Amino acid sequence: MRRRSGFTLIEVVIAIAIISILASMAVPYAAKLIDMSRTENTRKEMEELYNTILGDPKIPTGGFSGDIGRLPANLSQLNNRTAPPGPFPPVGFTGLLGVKLGWYGPYVNTGFDPSGYLNDAWGTAYAYGNPGAGQIRSAGPDRTMGNADDLIYPPNAVTFTGNLVVNLHVWDNTAGQYRLNPTPAQVTGMGVTYYYSNNGSQASVSITVPPSAVGPPYSFTGYHAGLHAVTGTCQLVGSAAAATGQAVVYVPGNNQQAQLSLYLR
Repeated sequence: MRRRSGFTLIEVVIAIAIISILASMAVPYAAKLIDMSRTENTRKEMEELYNTILGDPKIPTGGFSGDIGRLPANLSQLNNRTAPPGPFPPVGFTGLLGVKLGWYGPYVNTGFDPSGYLNDAWGTAYAYGNPGAGQIRSAGPDRTMGNADDLIYPPNAVTFTGNLVVNLHVWDNTAGQYRLNPTPAQVTGMGVTYYYSNNGSQASVSITVPPSAVGPPYSFTGYHAGLHAVTGTCQLVGSAAAATGQAVVYVPGNNQQAQLSLYLR
């Protein structure tokens, strides 16, 4: 006689109970892993968005603020030059010494979803300029703004301007060497011009002697971070002609200071 093999009803019930217990433990853990992955992806995307706005000093690039001279009014302006509110910057062009000016977007690689960068990994729209200027806020896993699980990058409000100090090294034909930061009494004329972006158009500010009675080093404060063209001129007393020079300098944001040694010959 053959013996029949199989499961009893009790064994089936026990197996189902065990599977249910394991599933009830696994589902919350899986959901937690998914949220952790989404959190990491959102943080990374927020950092990338910040770098497109302020640029990357390691390269260095000026990003949106370096090209336009201001922070974007909204994240849509990173990929849409005419996104309101205006005024709209001109299409990108090359300024003095090859410095880029104007709108050089799109600044974000959107892939298959043109507006995907506007939302976090949970599908919730980012809050830009929240809680401070230039900051990006995600509602986090609960999809509700203003709670403890919100993600904010960078942690502090953004200051997109920086400072530049220019030291002049002027060639002295008589002495056969460079003279560092001549005083106003040693020159018949001297000055430095600093170029920057004014809503995508090239603008400049100059410090000259005369009328200024203050010699170098020259300080330029409160202008946007990014690449800047700088030109200088100086005519020493007794020289037949003025010495000139030009350079491109990267100025960091967050009120940091850059220094430029500008050689005039």
